Amino acid sequence: MKLSKEMSVRKLGIVLLMIIPTFLFAQSRKPKPQRFTATKLSVAPIFVGEIAGLYEQSFTKKTSFEFGLGLLTDNYIQNALQEVLVVNARRVVPGPSASIGLRYYPMSLGENIYFSAEYKYRLYRKNFSQDGGTLITKEYYQRMIPRVGFGYNFYLDKRFFIDFSANLGFALDKKFQVGDQEPIKNIKLNAGIGLKFSYRISKAKE
Repeated sequence: MKLSKEMSVRKLGIVLLMIIPTFLFAQSRKPKPQRFTATKLSVAPIFVGEIAGLYEQSFTKKTSFEFGLGLLTDNYIQNALQEVLVVNARRVVPGPSASIGLRYYPMSLGENIYFSAEYKYRLYRKNFSQDGGTLITKEYYQRMIPRVGFGYNFYLDKRFFIDFSANLGFALDKKFQVGDQEPIKNIKLNAGIGLKFSYRISKAKE
């Protein structure tokens, strides 16, 4: 009886030794989840005086987040549309810009069309010199822009692609210039297009 039990235990051990490697091999053959990472240079905002670098990273099979930092000079489009008095005493000071957004890819992660929700922040700055430069007033023009949009990633090869987008939202503006008693606030409709030269860090197929 004792010998029979020992034989049964030995057979069970042999069976387990045969099953475990098969199970581990099957686990190792499972495909890795797709991921998407890319760096970008935004060129369309140069018309509003912004140069920005961005980074995009996926966090599910269909969605990703994108954030960016940039540098501002002057809003050239706004100056062209408005009557702007050019004053030699007013000097542009580089200001910061930042953006953060979410993207949803209905077809393929990082490829083809996508839908987005985004928040942008821009701060234009100028120094206005008075009395021969002895008195300087710091002027600023702040813009906070929540918006939604859609876009398309057009691939030139497996790594390089152009990110086209169109966006619509609102601009919450806050502006202060020489002569103002306090900052002037208003809300405007905001529409824009995006053009980003991009490089995919992750492999196209994983």
